[in-house]
Amino acid sequence: MRRWKQVKWTEAGQVAAILGWPVSEHDTDAPEIFFDRLLREGRDDDAALFLGQALPRYEVVAWAAQAVRQLSPAEVSTQDADALKATLLWLQDPSETRRRAAFDAASEASVAGPQRMCAMAVFFSGGSMALDAVEPLPPPRETAGTFAAGAVLTAATHGARRQEGLRAALVLGEAFASGRESARA
Repeated sequence: MRRWKQVKWTEAGQVAAILGWPVSEHDTDAPEIFFDRLLREGRDDDAALFLGQALPRYEVVAWAAQAVRQLSPAEVSTQDADALKATLLWLQDPSETRRRAAFDAASEASVAGPQRMCAMAVFFSGGSMALDAVEPLPPPRETAGTFAAGAVLTAATHGARRQEGLRAALVLGEAFASGRESARA
C-alpha cells in the first residue's frame, strides 16, 4: 500500500472533522485507507472534498490547478484564463504579491468557474484576508481546500465525461498526497 507522505494528518477523523462529517467507525483509519474506502463506495465527490482538506495548502492548490487545466475546455474567457494564470504564477513563486494578484484575478473571473476557485484557493492558502493597513486576519484552515476541491468538482462537471474526469483528478490528487507528483514547478 502506498503511504501519503505529503499528508500530515494521521487519522481520517481529523480530516472528516474539518469537513463536519459525522463520527465514523473508520475515523482512526489512515487518511489513505479512508480515501480508498470512499472510492470503493463510489463516493467520488466526497473523496475530492476529503482530499481537499487532507493535502497541505500549497499541494492542494497545485492539484486543483493541474486538474482544472486537464479538465477545462481549451476555450475559456480571458478573465478565467487570467485567474488560472495567476494561480500558476503563485505556484512558481508563492509570494504575498502573487497571492493578492490571484485574488484580483479571481474577482474578474466567472463567478462559479473552476479557474476562479483555483485563484481563491491561492488567496485563502495563507497570509491575511484583510487589507495591509488593517490588523491581520488569517483565513479559516479549511477554506483553501474547500475552494480547491470545488474547482476540481466544477471542472469535472463542466466536462463531457464527468465521472471519468473526476476519477482522473482523484488519481492525480492521490499522486500529490503520496509524493509521486511534485507540487513545485
